[in-house]
Amino acid sequence: MTSPLTAQSSNSSLQSVYVRRRESSMGNEFMPSEYPENFGEIVKGVYRSAFPQPWSFSALKKLGLRTIVTLVDEPYTPEHMSFLKEIGIVHIRILVEPNKDPAVKSPDYVICQVLEVLLNKANHPVLVHCNKGKHRTGCVVACFRKIQGWRIEDVLAEYQTYSFPKSRPLDQKFIMAFDASQLSSLAQVSGVQMWQSASQPKALSEENAKDQASSSGRLLPSLGKIYVT
Repeated sequence: MTSPLTAQSSNSSLQSVYVRRRESSMGNEFMPSEYPENFGEIVKGVYRSAFPQPWSFSALKKLGLRTIVTLVDEPYTPEHMSFLKEIGIVHIRILVEPNKDPAVKSPDYVICQVLEVLLNKANHPVLVHCNKGKHRTGCVVACFRKIQGWRIEDVLAEYQTYSFPKSRPLDQKFIMAFDASQLSSLAQVSGVQMWQSASQPKALSEENAKDQASSSGRLLPSLGKIYVT
């Protein structure tokens, strides 16, 4: 069935808007064509993307990565392994289930394992990725934003920026249900609400930011069962 021209035009316009938003989240120092698809800066020193391909390694080297977190079971090739060894990157694999079937989802503790890595500045600069950089990565980033104190409207808007036109209702349900208070102690120690990004919304609570201004300390994540290369 052919879509109406008005619908096609509307989708095209939205796609353009989301592309501009994604590019703005990269910051001025990043060239979109050099990095993996759906690359973006979450906060300074924390990045997201689709599965990194060898053609993007030169650009990724510029980030000075210490850690890469992979959310899917697709294996790294010998080229990937050489890249990790050359730069001295720690590779952590924490498998996250896609939100396709209402009966199957990753438990919160798995998402918390990923977030503990991202919240520990000893792991920065860090890149987190899945296959397309849309759904599993989008859910992790959304939960990260909830810990930062973002409004749910802003959290979902950012998720849609990367997942459009294939946003998943079950992803959004998962995001809304995630209880950020599970990591409130780590959030306070890390001062994550003060971490800035190119896509920082104006609505981020100033009161929460002030509460974090005097917080300091070292994060010691309890990672549980993960795979480290």
